[in-house]
Amino acid sequence: MPPKRLTPTKRPYQSSDESSLRKKTKTSIKVQRSIWNSKRDLDQLVSDSNLSTSSISIRNPKLRELPTLVKFTINSISRGFKRLWEIDEGYSFKIAWNYLPLHLKIEIRQMIFKWWGSFLTLKILSEVFLIPPHLYLPGELLSSVSSADHIKQFIPPSDTRSAYTVLTLKHASKASDIGIAGIIHHLPNLESINLKGCNLCSSRTVKTILNKCENLRKINLKGTKIIEKDIKALLDKFGNQLEVFKIDNVSFDNINETFSSLPFSKITHLCLPGTILNLSNQNSKYSSSLSSSTLIGYYPQPKPNNLENIIKWSNFNEIFPNLIQLNLKGLLIPENTIINLNKGLRKLILGSNGPPIPIETLIKILKNQKDTINYLSIGNIKSKITNSGSSNENDFLRLGEILKECKNLEIFKFITDQNGSKDSICDSGLNKYSNLIYSFGLKDNWRKTLKTLSLCLPQTIESSIFFPSFNIDEMTEENISPLEQLELPSTNIDNTKDFAVALRGFPKLRSLDLSGTTITDDDMKIILDSCPLLSRIDLTSCRGINVRHRRNIFKALQQHEERIELY
Repeated sequence: MPPKRLTPTKRPYQSSDESSLRKKTKTSIKVQRSIWNSKRDLDQLVSDSNLSTSSISIRNPKLRELPTLVKFTINSISRGFKRLWEIDEGYSFKIAWNYLPLHLKIEIRQMIFKWWGSFLTLKILSEVFLIPPHLYLPGELLSSVSSADHIKQFIPPSDTRSAYTVLTLKHASKASDIGIAGIIHHLPNLESINLKGCNLCSSRTVKTILNKCENLRKINLKGTKIIEKDIKALLDKFGNQLEVFKIDNVSFDNINETFSSLPFSKITHLCLPGTILNLSNQNSKYSSSLSSSTLIGYYPQPKPNNLENIIKWSNFNEIFPNLIQLNLKGLLIPENTIINLNKGLRKLILGSNGPPIPIETLIKILKNQKDTINYLSIGNIKSKITNSGSSNENDFLRLGEILKECKNLEIFKFITDQNGSKDSICDSGLNKYSNLIYSFGLKDNWRKTLKTLSLCLPQTIESSIFFPSFNIDEMTEENISPLEQLELPSTNIDNTKDFAVALRGFPKLRSLDLSGTTITDDDMKIILDSCPLLSRIDLTSCRGINVRHRRNIFKALQQHEERIELY
């Protein structure tokens, strides 16, 4: 009889000593610790690897004034919205919402969009936040709107449609032309339509506006696919009643036919492509159809006014006699061009970057607007050539002297191409004389009015221009600067320590962008001590700042102060 086969049994329990011995005999493979396999916190990993990420430090903004009970209510509802909604899928919230007065609903809606835009679905928006008279759907705040293919559910109930007079559907980049037209079709009493950034909006939407919106007074079609034929149709029907008219990226082949219904005496807010009086195939600086002979660098060559055009820069004030705001971004004009505008202009945007604008043109515009202009945005500017073939310093001086006299200026933006304008005269002038444009104003009248200052220039910024004409230690409530927002991205500051000390003269500062500068940790301690209201600081790519502090500069300051108190 064959021997009985033994069934395999489990190995006996190994002692801890034996187990550890076996582990020691194994070949150990060391894996180098890296950002991809370490469990340490991200700040330390970034610090160890010397990576530079987007580094924006934020803390709750300080109150501007003692909040009322209403403000507290709005803030508490807005900040707690997501939690309130998730308790019972919004059932209780919708019941309470119906009892709120209209003015509170509007303010709470704005705050909820700001705080919880990525949480709000199309269903939540359509059920709760369609509040007449303003159908408000800003795609820049609401991710569900910016990515929605179908927006039919935003058509309000039939019993409330007549109450809507304003439609804001911005940056709905995937919403179809038919879908947008469908919403407008059911809102016959619209007086204001803002479709900025609706990339697929085209002729069908315009046709619906023409057929349904008899009371239209304001329209914004920037970033859409409308064409010259659509512009003509809108101006022919609404030109005499329009107050706001904004378009861009439209090619014009027949100015005289398109604008045949001029003048437009009621338009106060106007945005037109800066190439409006150039040939249509020159409208885009990136157009592949441009021949090399028509280019200066990578910008189209400016085209002199056609004397047969009914619209010319010289008679612009006759076509649009009551302008308050004018946006001519990407303005493309030759030297010695005069743009005539009637007095009363408050906001002028000639665009950041963009084709070089003759400085003489800008001087002649601002001469008549010194008493009213409060918002100015400019980019690349070009002076006349001197006999030696260089930029004319006197042109920059003259512009600076005129800007110094703008006693109501609240926002000033001077942003040029970081890689140059590809125009040697323009670039050399900006490299040498940019400071002459804004330094006089900062030392004088602007300190009393300026609230936002944005500078992105090739020339080194001198820290001395931020010091007041008086001693900072003698600063009183009457001469404190109202500046709240300062942006100096990728600029070269001559002395960052002096700059930090100079910011003591701006105690109301709330937002500061120093990305790409050589500011240091020690400089930031001075700035934070001098500007207690700061709630947002951008320190991206600031090599002088410890990488662990760039996104937590407020926390770093607090820890520094605690260490000082401890010792």
